[in-house]
Amino acid sequence: MIEILFLIGLVFLIAVLFYKQRRPSMEILQAEEEQSEQFSELLEEQQPLIIRGISPPKGLTRDALMKIPRLAQFSVGGQPLSDILTTPTMLSSANGSPVLSKERREILASELSIQIWANHLWLPRFSAATWMGWMTGCMRAEVVLGGMGLHRTTAVYTCIMPTEGTYTMSILTRESESFLPPSWQYRYPGSFSPNDTPLVADLKYMDIIVRPGTLLCLPPHTIVSIQPKGDEFAAAAIIEYHEPISLLSKSFS
Repeated sequence: MIEILFLIGLVFLIAVLFYKQRRPSMEILQAEEEQSEQFSELLEEQQPLIIRGISPPKGLTRDALMKIPRLAQFSVGGQPLSDILTTPTMLSSANGSPVLSKERREILASELSIQIWANHLWLPRFSAATWMGWMTGCMRAEVVLGGMGLHRTTAVYTCIMPTEGTYTMSILTRESESFLPPSWQYRYPGSFSPNDTPLVADLKYMDIIVRPGTLLCLPPHTIVSIQPKGDEFAAAAIIEYHEPISLLSKSFS
């Protein structure tokens, strides 16, 4: 029994060390969807990865949502989804704060079967990229309507995929994190000023333009914002690959 507990503890410790590993510099990697045999090698680099040629879930577009009457009264920031679809400029007034709570983002993803889509298409690929994945890996899915300001990823892999609209994904460099003000969460990078961020000039971001058909996969502990361009309707799916240590971290975040 002692030997078994020791092995379990050792495995957990190794998982923690892997989860906390971060690269000191950032490099954007790229791949095509049909190059799935390369995903494991690329994901192991613990760098942002752009995957092109993705076929996104079909239900998360303005036209598709308007054809689902059961979601017409789904509350989005206190407004029914039908009103948001008719007047999408309502989404741009949030200034980085998500219009849906995490629970509501997950509910909408479930209603649109994005969780099933993620389990079918992405769970096998992510599980193959980690040495514990075949035993402990699982997926979580969320829907973002509009944008979401700066937030820190907790999953082993977090993938953001626009389904309508064009997004600017701003990734904060690791060395810039200490220059953030205390109330940085859910703010867009452009909202910082010397008034609240004395070292605003030292905040460095890598901006990536992402459109439907393209997926951005991020390692854990990355601070990123998801900002739509223009006032048109914009939506994105977030799929997260988790293992026990990241689920524990997510529960405390």
